Amino acid sequence: MANQPLLQFKSLDDIRLRKEALRQQLQSDSLSMKTQWNSLFHKPEVKTPSRRMTTLMTTGASVFDGLLLAWKLYNRFGGGKRKVVKKRKGLLASLFS
Repeated sequence: MANQPLLQFKSLDDIRLRKEALRQQLQSDSLSMKTQWNSLFHKPEVKTPSRRMTTLMTTGASVFDGLLLAWKLYNRFGGGKRKVVKKRKGLLASLFS
């Protein structure tokens, strides 16, 4: 925009026409960006049975991998183990037992 020359407006109608042209350009750019965004992040429909089976297997393997990682972390940081604390007998406890 810095390289564009300034437009000479002679009346309010010229300004209104330019404003409308810019509004239409913005709307078309917005629509173009929406379609590009949707095509980037939305996967196309899977049609073939083999592709559906592959997707199902990949998703199942990912879920299994996540559950296995969670289980390993749970056990690694002491969530699944009980710590056995040995009771130390003090001098008084050994005298009375």
